[in-house]
Amino acid sequence: MKRRLPPLNAIRAFEAAARLQSISEAAEELSVTPTAVSHQIRHLETLLDLKLFERSGRNITLTDQGARMLPEITRGMDSLATAFEETYGNIDANSVNISTTREFARYWLQPRLDAFYEAYPQLTLNIYASEGVADMSGSEIDVAIRYGSKPAETSEEIWLFQEYYVGAVSRTLLQPGRAARIEMLTKQRLIDVRWENSSLTAPSWKGWFSAAARTDFEEFRRMSFDAYNLAFDALKRGHGAALLSRTIVKSAEFGADLAELEGPQLPGYHYRVMRSASALRKRSVKQFVDWITEAAKA
Repeated sequence: MKRRLPPLNAIRAFEAAARLQSISEAAEELSVTPTAVSHQIRHLETLLDLKLFERSGRNITLTDQGARMLPEITRGMDSLATAFEETYGNIDANSVNISTTREFARYWLQPRLDAFYEAYPQLTLNIYASEGVADMSGSEIDVAIRYGSKPAETSEEIWLFQEYYVGAVSRTLLQPGRAARIEMLTKQRLIDVRWENSSLTAPSWKGWFSAAARTDFEEFRRMSFDAYNLAFDALKRGHGAALLSRTIVKSAEFGADLAELEGPQLPGYHYRVMRSASALRKRSVKQFVDWITEAAKA
């Protein structure tokens, strides 16, 4: 039976735009311009004599017909990728593409890369740091290390560890022989950091005071930033104290400059590992996941 298929470029453009719900993101994934993606989609609509998207400015929404087509087309694209995986595997069998948060990449993973490469000198880790959640289907990401709720026991996700948050100050504020206590900050400020991912609740000084059974929260001056690098700069300048993850406070970069405040540690979310369907067959991915799982126990 003769197959009747539209041009593959048009199919790819539709599938990427529909899956990502964005022309611009589809263009970025396919390494073409948004205009080219739009042109291919309109070409497909003309060939099929169907409207696949409702358009409102830059926003796109699948029509009912487009929504019915998408799952099968995505499965087809995944099947094509699987068919060529062995060939591509000869090229990238020794590489692992990792998506994770900027904090985890900089303060947990990077300091441990020497140990990883000593154990697996033949492998290469390609790290993509972003607060956005990586699309594990239709992309080249093998492994995503994300921060959020603890995975269920029945989940295929692998739990690494739970994060905790503590108060931290610059050691320049400490008097010789004196512990870091909240009372020393009456002339400084409590620094809050607003997280980019609004679906997660950031630790707050109000929560810290509550956990410490203190009622003098309103007596302290406060300031906030929307990025950790700004909070770090304020800390180094001695402007006050910030709630930082234990991952950061224990890192070599800040261990010598920061002191932990006496007081409670606030429980945070959990780091977990997710693998793409195709990555489950890669030996390099298994080696990396085994390594990071053991490293997280240390």
